[in-house]
Amino acid sequence: MRRLPRLLVINPNTSTGVSQAIDALVREEVAGAAEVQTVTASFGFSYISTRVAVSIAAHAVLDAAAKAIGEGARPDAIVLACFGDPGREALAEMTRLPVIGFAEAGLLAAAAMPGTSLVSTNGTVWCEMLGELVLKLGLGDRIAGIRSIESVADDARSIASFLAMEAKALGAERVVLGGAGLIPVLAEVIAAAEVPVLDPHRIAIGKALRLAADPQPAAADAPAPATETFGLSPFLKQALGQPAPQLQRRSGGS
Repeated sequence: MRRLPRLLVINPNTSTGVSQAIDALVREEVAGAAEVQTVTASFGFSYISTRVAVSIAAHAVLDAAAKAIGEGARPDAIVLACFGDPGREALAEMTRLPVIGFAEAGLLAAAAMPGTSLVSTNGTVWCEMLGELVLKLGLGDRIAGIRSIESVADDARSIASFLAMEAKALGAERVVLGGAGLIPVLAEVIAAAEVPVLDPHRIAIGKALRLAADPQPAAADAPAPATETFGLSPFLKQALGQPAPQLQRRSGGS
């Protein structure tokens, strides 16, 4: 009997409440078709809203994956559960696994549809970084604009009304609304909106499940670090192909 595919889901912020919402969504979406393990960053910010926080989250993501795998997890794919994908490419390099980020998956799915899309999230800095990701993915002509909902009242109907107004003004066919913190209200926003709203979180989960169920040959080993590292966790050192500190021989020792 073929085993179920395994998904490792990583929350890059330190909020266990957000992790619980993400985990519930993943389990609902896979509907028993995969084994799910959700882990939370052990350091960093409880809410990621600045470039400093994103940079620290990228390190925390690598550390969380290294720890999970070092403790026995054997995922077939990884879901990077943040609408901004901090550390996604580095995580894919380190683990040599498919790493599906909420933002990249949602943007690519929207770009494959007719017309243009509005992208929205909570936070001006996030909008700036998403704009950079759009250009990196070569989707500039597919995205009509990026708008923050940070000044909108914190309820589903207000958000839905704002998104419909902005999409109409930009001539966008749909909206991609992302952010792990929005997961609890996203279904209400979709139901209330007068414009189609894509859920990038579910899109990413579905993509990760498909890739996990149809594993590809492992990529070539990532090159070992060229120089010695200092201060990294034992699990991260191991994932990078270096001996854990307790296995290193002290200079001058026996």
